[in-house]
Amino acid sequence: MSTKKIGFVIQHINALGGTERAACAVMDALAPTMDIHLIEVRSRGPAPFPLATSITTHGLFDRHVSLLNSSPRLVHRLACEIRALKIDTLIVVEATHALYAVPAARLAGCRCIVWEHFNIGTDVGRRKRRWGRRVAARFAEDIVVLTARDAARWHSDLAPHAALHIIPNAAPAITSRPYDITSRRVMALGRLTDQKGFERLLAAWACVERDPRGAGWSLEIHGDGPMRDHLIELSRQLSRVAIHPATIDAAGQLETAGLLAASSRYEGLPMVLLEAMAHSVPCVAFDCETGPAEILGAEEGGILVPEGNVPALAESLLALMNDPARREVLSQGARKRARMFGAQTVSEMWHRLLIDERNVCAQEIRC
Repeated sequence: MSTKKIGFVIQHINALGGTERAACAVMDALAPTMDIHLIEVRSRGPAPFPLATSITTHGLFDRHVSLLNSSPRLVHRLACEIRALKIDTLIVVEATHALYAVPAARLAGCRCIVWEHFNIGTDVGRRKRRWGRRVAARFAEDIVVLTARDAARWHSDLAPHAALHIIPNAAPAITSRPYDITSRRVMALGRLTDQKGFERLLAAWACVERDPRGAGWSLEIHGDGPMRDHLIELSRQLSRVAIHPATIDAAGQLETAGLLAASSRYEGLPMVLLEAMAHSVPCVAFDCETGPAEILGAEEGGILVPEGNVPALAESLLALMNDPARREVLSQGARKRARMFGAQTVSEMWHRLLIDERNVCAQEIRC
């Protein structure tokens, strides 16, 4: 049996986001048994996450191109690349790219899987994402989403002709390092954008600093993005907050964290929660759509707070700060939940989808 040739098309791989991390993890897991090709619309440099040396990278353009205005060129260039590489299956990372990648795959005669990382209720203000989802639903062979809740919305909102599969992101390897019960560091990691809601976290932190239960605890936010200056200005009113640049070493930061705070307005399946749980760090997260509830389950690895309830976020943080025994219980629960999202489990789901070419991955990790 010949080795499967799989192409992954993405805008570029040189970013510290959860999408890029998840894509690298899947490509790396598939590389030992498949011929993996990474196709970037325009390269900005190497992947910041581990990638097998056997994975070859190809760039379609050497300058910026518009996904809408340059659509015919994108379709043509990608179709030629698919034919030249003799790709069997093209995996489109993010539904926005379905606008040109699905037609290119059909033109080249290869199977097309659209892998969406946002929940269907979110378009990040981009009509092309909504259009891309419609193209994927009508013309792709398969669509991969991250949660059962999102799959249900795809069925009800778009009635896709494509087969729908639920494959979650994979958690990193579980660390052998024990949870540091003495730590007084609250960590938050992510792009400094409206999506991540860090201004809501700072509002909650103001309550923490006024409460004696929060004495000795500090908040560290790691990330880059357009809201950096605004968040720094807000943090000047607080005494125990530091905002650091994005870090490639999230694992190193989480090793000595006491808690992780997640204040997102919306997600797909946030990698930062999976990373925290792999390090046994209890989490406090807004119950946004989708991701935190699927990852934390019935509050096994942390506390779910009603979406947007800033006082409840502050109170949940304070309650855990003042209760080391509960933090220890939640730490053990976090490790248990992380095992359910193990890389082996997730890579097997991708293997079945790519090899069997049947809807055998429509399953979920239950809470």
